[in-house]
Amino acid sequence: MRNIWLIARREYLERVRTRSFMIMTVLTPLLMAALTVGPGLLAARVSHHSRHMVVVASDQQTGNTIKEQLIHENDQSRQSEEAARKSSMKRGPQPQPEITVDVDTNVSAEHRAELVQKLQNKEVDGVIWAPEEALKSREIPFITRDTSSFIETAEVQASLKQSISRHALQARGLNEQEIDGIFQPVKLDVQDAAGNGAANPQIVLITSVVLVMILYMSVLMYGINVMRAVLEEKTSRIMEVMLSVAQAKEMMAGKILGVGAVGLTQIGIWAAVALAYIVPNAMALRGQLKTMLSPGLLIWFAVFYLLGYTLYSTIYAAIGSMVNSEQEAQQLQFVAILPLIAAVAVMIGVVEMPNSALAIWCSLIPFTSPLIMFMRIAVQTPPLWQIALSVVLLVGTVYALVLLCAKIYRVGILMYGKRPTLPEIMKWLKYA
Repeated sequence: MRNIWLIARREYLERVRTRSFMIMTVLTPLLMAALTVGPGLLAARVSHHSRHMVVVASDQQTGNTIKEQLIHENDQSRQSEEAARKSSMKRGPQPQPEITVDVDTNVSAEHRAELVQKLQNKEVDGVIWAPEEALKSREIPFITRDTSSFIETAEVQASLKQSISRHALQARGLNEQEIDGIFQPVKLDVQDAAGNGAANPQIVLITSVVLVMILYMSVLMYGINVMRAVLEEKTSRIMEVMLSVAQAKEMMAGKILGVGAVGLTQIGIWAAVALAYIVPNAMALRGQLKTMLSPGLLIWFAVFYLLGYTLYSTIYAAIGSMVNSEQEAQQLQFVAILPLIAAVAVMIGVVEMPNSALAIWCSLIPFTSPLIMFMRIAVQTPPLWQIALSVVLLVGTVYALVLLCAKIYRVGILMYGKRPTLPEIMKWLKYA
């Protein structure tokens, strides 16, 4: 154990003192924030400007109906943005988009040309051409300078859909109160068989996908680091000196623990930064955090993270001991990550049907269970016996691989110049 501790300590200190560790520790969360928050901020910035719309209809009543729906959709968007702003605890006043809608009943072609000219001169931002024949054909031209703005297009489309439906109901004699009752939104209360309420599936899905991708990327990244550490010492012949004071299995265990501690250090730093943001806003975010990150979910994340990391780091250590160069390592490491790629590929199917045969088998197979079983736990907790069986199989596989890869490691780190073919690896296992 002393040798394992010394090797692990050396591997840990050697990496945490490097510039690359410090840069990646700071850069990774910033990059993740830019990828997740940036598009939303950009869309909000684009949408926060006053708009002047013109609705052209055959009669004033139809034009007013479309106008009211446009203003209603704009108000709904503002309320949603305000709610998102409050939930994310953004400080300070936020610019709010305003919309001005004019109703016009001149449906002549000459007037349309005049409105298009105003649009080109930036006097108006959009023209909705909705005469009677366009309403009947349900093909309403929307003339705008920014044809790529999917947010604005979606708002106009939703407004027109509501307006046409209201116009048809009014033509059948329904009053405004009756029409409002028809379009009253329905709140769906999802419950399980015991009558317990379910969490917001969108929040659960986003949270589970984020945690799964953290697990996937960290297992992949730090497993490769183990392989490179072994390969570097093998090619520099340091390994021969180290073997004089430590056994091969002690060296492998030390490298796995040392590099794993580096990964846990980075994740710990990121978690501390997240807590520094969460704690001051704990009361405001308490309900969301309870839905998104339950203590049980975090415990299972730690369990499957550690087991998954140990499993793949052992494989990568064996690959590093077999090869003689980075080129050979790249060819073999693709085979090692195939199960991880397969697990990510079936994640969407697991989310949709967490109790399907595919989900159950993938959550029990040790090479995919760290990701798939955790995803199943996050989306819809499976029976306890399945979780226990998955953990037992994963632990057993890790133990068997450690013994197997230790033999490869013992012979492979001293082999130079031979390509790691399957017959050659079988000979190493026999010699060890």
